[in-house]
Parts: sequence; C-alpha cells; structure tokens
Amino acid sequence: KRGRGRPRGRPDSVPGAVSKTTMRNRTALIIEVQEKEAARQRQLANGDGSVATTVKRGPGRPRKTSLAIPINKQNKKNIHEGSPGRTFRKLKGDRLNLQKYYDTELLSAEEEYSLGMKVRFMMKCEEVHEGLELVLGRPPSIEEWASACGFKDYDAKLCDPNYRETHYEAAIRPTSNSNTIENRVTDTSTLSPNFFVGNTLANNTGVGRGRGRVRKTPPTVLSKFYDDSAQKFSKTTPKSPRKLVNTGTPSDFVALMHDGKSAKSKMVECNMRLVVSIARRYYNVGVNIQDLVQEGSLGLMRAAEKFIPSKGFKFSTYASWWIQQAVFRSIAYNSRTIRLPVHVHNWLNRVRRIRTTLQEDLGRAPTNDEIAKELDMTPEKFSKMLLLTRRTISLEMPKYQNNPKDMGHESEASLGDSVDSSAAIRDDTTPEQRVDQGLFQDDLKDMLNILGDDEKKVICLRYGLDDGLTRTVTTVALQLRQTKAWVRSQECRALRKLRRPWYEKRLREHQNSITGRG
Repeated sequence: KRGRGRPRGRPDSVPGAVSKTTMRNRTALIIEVQEKEAARQRQLANGDGSVATTVKRGPGRPRKTSLAIPINKQNKKNIHEGSPGRTFRKLKGDRLNLQKYYDTELLSAEEEYSLGMKVRFMMKCEEVHEGLELVLGRPPSIEEWASACGFKDYDAKLCDPNYRETHYEAAIRPTSNSNTIENRVTDTSTLSPNFFVGNTLANNTGVGRGRGRVRKTPPTVLSKFYDDSAQKFSKTTPKSPRKLVNTGTPSDFVALMHDGKSAKSKMVECNMRLVVSIARRYYNVGVNIQDLVQEGSLGLMRAAEKFIPSKGFKFSTYASWWIQQAVFRSIAYNSRTIRLPVHVHNWLNRVRRIRTTLQEDLGRAPTNDEIAKELDMTPEKFSKMLLLTRRTISLEMPKYQNNPKDMGHESEASLGDSVDSSAAIRDDTTPEQRVDQGLFQDDLKDMLNILGDDEKKVICLRYGLDDGLTRTVTTVALQLRQTKAWVRSQECRALRKLRRPWYEKRLREHQNSITGRG
C-alpha cells in the first residue's frame, strides 16, 4: 500500500479495487464504440465526400475521432468558396470582407520571374514613348513607336498611312503622358488637393532628387531586350538560349504590350494579400482600413512597374517597401484634421517607439527629459513639438457616448455645450482683486517655507500651486520616482504642519476677501 491512497495494481483480493470482469467489460465496450465510430466514418466518406481523420495513440484512453464537417445545404452558407479546388470555412469576424484577397493563388518563382520580365519590357517601351513625345512634340504613331522599340518588320495593316488607330491599339499607350504636369497645373478643376504645385520650376530636379541630381532624359530607342526566364528555370542539361523580345512586326509589338498589362494586373492581383497584411497593422490610426488597402494597392502597382527580376530578389520583398510607403503617406495625409508634414509624422512614430522601449526597460512611464535625451534634442524643443502636434477634436462631438440600449433616450448634449464661457468674465479682474491675489500668493509662500524640501515638492505637485494643475498620488509618485506610500506620508506630514490655528486664520481672511467681492 502507498499510505492512505489507492493501492497500486488491481488484484481481486484488495477490497475496493476494480475486478478483472469489470475491466474486460469496459474494454469490450470501448472496442464496440470504436467500431461504430469507424462505420460512421465510412458511411460519411461514401455519402457526401467528407474526410475523416483519426489519430493513433498509445495504450490508454482512446482519443475522440475528429470528423470534417460535411458540406450540405444546411452549412453551405457558412462555407467560403475561393479558387477552384479550395473550399474552406470563412474566418470569424470577417466584417470588412477582406478574405477575398486571400483566395487568389500565389505565384511560383518561375511565374513571378516571367511576369516580371513582361512588365519590365512594357515599362521600357513606355519610357521610349515619353522620349518620342518630347522629341516630336506630339504622341508618336503605333508604327513609329514600334519601330523605335525594335519591331521594324513590315506590317500591311499598321504601316498603312491611311490606317486609323482603334481602341485596341490605343489601350497600350501610357496614361501618364496624356496628363502632364503643365496640364494639371493649368487645369485646377481636376487637381488633387494633395498635389504640390509650387512654382512649376522643378521639372528637371524634382522633389527628393537632391542637389545636382538631374532627371535623366527618357530614351528614344530601345536596345535589345532579352527574356531569360526559360533559360533560368530550364531543367535540361544544355539550357535553352535567351529569347530576344523586341523583334517582329508592329502587330507583335501591340500583342506584347497587352501581355505586359495583363502580367502587371496578375502580379497585383496575386499579391493583394500582402497589402492586406501590412494595412491590418495600422488598424486604429485614424484612417479606415479599406482606404489603407486602396492606398497600399497603389504602392503595389508602383512596385510592379519598378521591379527588376534579374537582380534575384523576390517580388514580395521588394513590394513591401512600396506598400508601406504608400500606407504611411496615407496615414500622414488623412489621419488628422490639420495635416502634419511627413517628417513630423515620422518623428511622432519614433517618439512612440522610444517611449515603449523605455517603459519596458525602466518598468515605469519615462519622463519627457529621458525621451528627449534618447532623441538627441533639448527638453524645451521636445515639449514644444508635443504642444504643436496635439490632436484636434470637434466641439460638435457628443459629450456622452450613446448606449444602444437607450434607444429613444439619446443625449443631444455636445462637447461645446460643456465649455465654460464665464472664463472671460473672470479674467476681467479689478485692481483690488489683483492685490488680494498677490498677497495671498505671498502668504502661501511664507507658509510653505516651514516645510521640508520633499514635503514642499509633494504639496506643490499634488495641489498644483505652481502651474494650477492638480495631480493624483500615482502621477506625483511617477514624477518624483518614489512610491505612492512615500508620497502619502509626505503629504500627511505637510498638511499636519499647515493645520495650525494662525495659518488657518490667515487663509480664512484671504478666502473671505476674494469670495466676498467675486
């Protein structure tokens, strides 16, 4: 026996132990239940195609069999249908309908490289279009554009001087060239409020190009462009040679440009889940997550245009920076009523990160002086920056948040109704009141001289004698880097010293003189 507990083993001679017959009956019952469960699984698998999974375990209690939920008419509405061959349950809390971006299949390395080369060729051809437009002073024809890009073979259709361009050929032209900076400056009706006009003199040295860095002139001729995607991913021993892309007729050029646009759309569509994952990090920043996804998709389009597959990097690694930049710019422009510059918004993000790091290291809330030291700036400048970057609130905002249960009894009081307008009246004091206030402050300073340094600091911070801002015991303890018990003891000791009859009489006289005339 093991003391007062249950005896080890199950002999029949020990009273209170389970007999062998009972153990055999229990084992037979367990086997019967397992057989019924296996038959049920086979029936479900043959009936509606659901898959049953079992997990093998060692000797002992059998684990419950996990069954896949069959898809029938009752639960079909809870199933989210994605790409062909994939059927899964919709995620809980998918209120923003962002799950659809996760339904597209990811691109393989070969598909990503091949599509990237097509987009790269399309972007080089668009640069040639811009260069020809600057040289000719007009948009080039399809024949001129194709010839400059290397497609010089004769085409009876597009080389005809009387041929008129159709919508199919017009769709390959870049849209940015028809809307130049000069047109956007003169046409103020379609001008975006976020577009910086300036004095229209920064055409060659644009914003962010630095000193002495002039924008390159777009080319007017495209050199030989090779697509090595087949060579890079070829599994044969003699690898296939590189393919020359810019050769053929203008009709081939039009078809390749359409392939480039389709490749760009597919790259953007298959990587939208990356935009959603980045936008979800900034859920509560003052901008709707749907707007962040839209802005991030613009950054993804820009990344697809600038991506160079031959450098060897994955597209998702390269596109993350462009998406984050678009999301950050959207937050900086739209998260506040009064827009702050982008560098000030980045400074606030840095302050937030440093405050979190210091709080984890110190175990308490850091002071402004400690944060300013980490930022390598003076405390005065740091306090001024915080004062200038405060958020604004609307006076029409409801004073109390309505409860959904109080339907029909909502409060109509706004925040502006609670603003005290009598402050202007109280500011218009008479000379006698100013004298009384001065005498009261002098007597108060004389009374505080009997206190110690620690007691005087606690009283001044606790009741706001210096700046007029009262503070809690916790705030005073954090500011003085002491415990709350120490702050309470200093406050009690100071109040005990100030509760003397002659001090109380002097304060009562000042109170009567001030309130009697108010």
